[in-house]
Amino acid sequence: MEEQKQKYLNMMYKILEMPNVNEKLAMFMNLYISYSKFCYQHEFSTYDAELFSKAKTLFIIESRPVEYVIDNNKKQEALYRLENVLANRKNGVIDGISIEDANLILAANVQNARAGLSNSSIGEIEFFEDSLGGSCGISQAATVFPLLELGVQVTINNVCSLPDCTDRHAFATCTLPIKDGNQIYEKQFLIDVTYRQFFLAIECNEGRYFEGGLQFKDKTSPSAGYYVCKTPEGISFATELLTKGFVELTEANARIYGNGFSCEAIYLSTPIDDKKRIVSHTGKEYINVINDKNLQEDLDYTIEELIGYGYNVSLHNQINNIKKVTNEDISSNRGRLI
Repeated sequence: MEEQKQKYLNMMYKILEMPNVNEKLAMFMNLYISYSKFCYQHEFSTYDAELFSKAKTLFIIESRPVEYVIDNNKKQEALYRLENVLANRKNGVIDGISIEDANLILAANVQNARAGLSNSSIGEIEFFEDSLGGSCGISQAATVFPLLELGVQVTINNVCSLPDCTDRHAFATCTLPIKDGNQIYEKQFLIDVTYRQFFLAIECNEGRYFEGGLQFKDKTSPSAGYYVCKTPEGISFATELLTKGFVELTEANARIYGNGFSCEAIYLSTPIDDKKRIVSHTGKEYINVINDKNLQEDLDYTIEELIGYGYNVSLHNQINNIKKVTNEDISSNRGRLI
């Protein structure tokens, strides 16, 4: 049986070396499902260090982050307009910025965090290929502190507070005053710079229900991206958040985002009634949790720690480009952790 397991692994190693991404993805997913069921039947663990290392750049959806080109003059003008609006607020929203200004500020904020990540977490993978797993806490802080400096209302969240969620992942939201013609209103945005880690092909397939080994048998499930990408609406939402790093927090978007994480609690052994309850959570329910002050968490990093890691903490400063990894970078930073 061990020989058969190794045959599966050897075949998957070869598939992961294929140049055509679409062909590679389909073949790998099908074989991994068969491999997982084989391991489940014989109570083997599916984990293999070499397999996970080779598969850490294969995603189920196009998710390459956008590298924003930020016009510094336009950004500064948008920031000053926002600060003036926020400074003049007394009782509620009395003025706002354009949606174009809001998108520019949010793009600059995401670009700033991504540039910090690419500079401080150099590893063996180029930033644009990395899943960014394990970097949610520092990226959350890198997006929150610049907004707090501007006086923007933010929430500091972790998915563990969402209904039925068994995972941990840091994200944030912000609320901006928008003026659209004669209308003035507040619009809330979800910010998640490291969402990509939940869309790895090796973790987003039904084979994950069949994790072998006695310790985890019947208590494993696919990652959040698997559930998100089950519908066209989910794919559209994921594509926007993965590439842009932010989306408007509508009830529809909140349900897609939250439900992906809640469904990670559905295992082969989960009773039918529990499955129905888990998939029935509404977008309004998720938004209420996100905005509940009692459920928000402290940031994992202080502003001093961010500065020490080389992050820029003010959007008024020049926004850096994302650092490209070179062979020299890899050699000099091998094993470096954040």
